[in-house]
Amino acid sequence: MSTDKKKSALILHDKNIYKGLIILSLPLMVNNLLRTLHDIVDMFFVARIEGLATESVSAIQLSFPVMFTFVALGIGLSVAGTALISQLIGAKKEDLAVHYAGQLFWVAILTSFVFLALAYVLAPWIVSSMGATGYVFDATVQYIRIRSFELPYAFLFFALLATRQASGDTLSPVYIGGTAIILNIIFSPILIQNFNLGVAGAAYATILANFLMFPFLIHRFFFAKTGIRLELKALKPDFPVMKEIIQVAIPASVGQSLTAVGFGVMNGIIYGFGIATVAAFGIGNRLTSLVLLPVLAMGSVISAFVGQNIGALNQDRAREVFRKSLVLTTGILLVGSLMMLPFREVIIRLFIEDDPLSLALAVEYLFFILIGIPLMGVFQTFLGTFNGTGYTKYTFYMAVIRLWGVRIPLTLFFREFTTLGSSGVWYSILISNFVMVGVGMVFYRLISFEPRVKKAKIIPVALMTEKPVLDA
Repeated sequence: MSTDKKKSALILHDKNIYKGLIILSLPLMVNNLLRTLHDIVDMFFVARIEGLATESVSAIQLSFPVMFTFVALGIGLSVAGTALISQLIGAKKEDLAVHYAGQLFWVAILTSFVFLALAYVLAPWIVSSMGATGYVFDATVQYIRIRSFELPYAFLFFALLATRQASGDTLSPVYIGGTAIILNIIFSPILIQNFNLGVAGAAYATILANFLMFPFLIHRFFFAKTGIRLELKALKPDFPVMKEIIQVAIPASVGQSLTAVGFGVMNGIIYGFGIATVAAFGIGNRLTSLVLLPVLAMGSVISAFVGQNIGALNQDRAREVFRKSLVLTTGILLVGSLMMLPFREVIIRLFIEDDPLSLALAVEYLFFILIGIPLMGVFQTFLGTFNGTGYTKYTFYMAVIRLWGVRIPLTLFFREFTTLGSSGVWYSILISNFVMVGVGMVFYRLISFEPRVKKAKIIPVALMTEKPVLDA
């Protein structure tokens, strides 16, 4: 049996859904692990910039939501591509799936350059609006402007991720993304310390690693031996299909963007508590991302599982994927949380040792995050299911409600009307995660497991096959 058929069998026919979810998630887990290690390595060496450790860590933390805002559209394109292409593959319309992949390629290129320009020009204004001044302001702006040149590579990588994941190939993107991250991990300490570039060195390391991997990324689009690979005829611009991709991508993209902007607002609020709180918040988030690795990877796989089964008109199995994913993701996070809780202070001391206040705040923050982290398994399962069914509007609603409807208002309330101090931030995060479990259950009852791609009357000459349109 070929590799494609084995993966298709795992997604569409294998009775052990747990096995399929785990097998296809493993490569993405490795990639996410490497990415998290890269973030931790950056934080580790930036935290050792003599005389400016806390300020440098704060600059990295402040830059995260800004960059994520611009990357959000790329993530949305990946969500849309996975949903539409996986349903076409499940319906055995491979030629049309290739055509959609070609249009996704163009959308990724065009939008990435627009966002590169916006990120570069708006960086000073955005960082200033978060309240940063002095060294923190200068370092954050410089970091964002350098990282803005990463966006074309990042958007194309998300497009590749969508085309490969839709056909069950979660390994190919890991070869490229994982290698880039390993190079990044190698370059970061050299540029930060040996070349004395400081915070900017971390940004230059990312750009250099991506530049070296760019030819391999393009090669994988056109010369993959299995699954979806681009053909020249698929690159002929088809604006109705581009519009369809963007229509599906917009809710997820806007949701991700508003989440990133919301984290920027949160950073601004947290900055008001002092640099020590910002540093504690940043380090705590980096460490909890280690526990979240398996579930974040599984969320993408859930989307492909659900999408292909819907395309194959196997709705009962798609619903079963949701139920079993719920059990698997929450179980994994519960075990991970229990393993990290007793050792959180020991781990945090690797990053903050000379600042007792930041250390104490980070230890407290990590406690509240870890006791509620199994709820993120429920959250990610809902997102993967909504994306796979094509109901990306509920992905948008979940993202907006969690941050803008609950977390930010609660944080402001605790700050203005209580004496909790920094602890109010931790409480608001925990409460928001509880609330979103209930919200997700409500939205789940509203979705349909029917195909979101249907037949149209117009037949593209280049494909000689029926063209689907987005179901309203």
